[in-house]
Amino acid sequence: MVEREDLLTRIAASLDKLGTPEEVVPERIRPVSIQTKDRKDLSDLEKKMQKTLDALKSDEQLPDILSRVATLHLRESSYPRAIMLYEVSLGLDSNQIGSWIHMGLAYLMAGEAKDAITCLETALSIDSDNVRALVHIAMAHLELGETEECQRNLEKALKVQPDLDRAMLGKGVFFSKTGNYQGAETWFKKTLKVNPNCMPAFMGLATLYLEAKQYDKAIEALDKALWMDGENPEALGALGDVFYARGEYGRSLLYYDKAVGIHFNNPELWIKKGDAHKMLKSYKESAGAYQKAINADPEYTSAWVKCGAVYLLMNDKGTALEFFNTALALDPNNGEVAHQRGLVYFTMDRLEEGLNDFDLAFSVEPSDGNHLYYRAIILEKMGKISEARRTWEVASGLFRQEGSDTKAAECAARGKRLHI
Repeated sequence: MVEREDLLTRIAASLDKLGTPEEVVPERIRPVSIQTKDRKDLSDLEKKMQKTLDALKSDEQLPDILSRVATLHLRESSYPRAIMLYEVSLGLDSNQIGSWIHMGLAYLMAGEAKDAITCLETALSIDSDNVRALVHIAMAHLELGETEECQRNLEKALKVQPDLDRAMLGKGVFFSKTGNYQGAETWFKKTLKVNPNCMPAFMGLATLYLEAKQYDKAIEALDKALWMDGENPEALGALGDVFYARGEYGRSLLYYDKAVGIHFNNPELWIKKGDAHKMLKSYKESAGAYQKAINADPEYTSAWVKCGAVYLLMNDKGTALEFFNTALALDPNNGEVAHQRGLVYFTMDRLEEGLNDFDLAFSVEPSDGNHLYYRAIILEKMGKISEARRTWEVASGLFRQEGSDTKAAECAARGKRLHI
């Protein structure tokens, strides 16, 4: 049993051995698939520290050690654990500006932008010109759609440090997210003039080129990014996206496989892999990938929907229905899911249930005539002729409004042939 007074010294030595970074950058955050012996040893020591935390609080080493362990968890994308340790550490010593910044980054990476802003505002109350805090808080405001606050913080960071690559990168991300292609490209290229090895700037350019269907330029940018960090799952996934967009589904799978092998708990990457398998008509593998997405995040509605759709392609309506049921339980007002489940009920001749789903879909998306199209067909099958005719008329009007003249004419013709 490690003596209490020796425990923190042992943990500090273990952290020194592993090499904890003073600054964590978002693109270097990734989970650890296989732990080394040194990392396992630290985990064991951390558990012992947790059990005796109250007795250790008088030790002046504790705040710094807690923060260093938290930073290790942040780098490994264990955001809840990192946040909890930062909170304990900052409760003992609230002047650790680096810990406030890293806790803000942990919240930002976990999708909690408001909490990130709270942490980063505290860091800035200690040092109002801290450029790291200014850039991170700008990105948090951008996540919330607060573009003026984002711009203000980036401009302040550049005023403090005019050649700050992270702030320039932030400007590129800002313009990219607000739809200014030219502005985004300009700032990503400015970033690379200051720092030719700024991997996320190449990633930003690749995203722009992919959206513009400039696939060769996107591949060139991603090749440079992967030259700097060959294990970066975002870059590997993006390269998969380029080949997917070019219709090279088999080749895209090579990169999606590499990406999920590194970032195995990322549901979006699993879904991309499932989509590629689906395009290759390897439906069993597609369903397996979608289920891995569900395992990574059981509340990821899109994964349940896609899995249901692929089971339909395999003619397994019962299993498909189970996935759609769960998707609607997670998102009860999702018109697309209600429509898809309605189609399943329709093909199973469960007309009343199908009608209810198309009614739900139409109540959520009242401008979509497709919901009424199937509603009218079901009403006809149920013998509700007058209601079916009215539905065909409304559907015809909706299709006409959206410019689908052929569909509008079909609905009008179907309605006219019905006799009340």
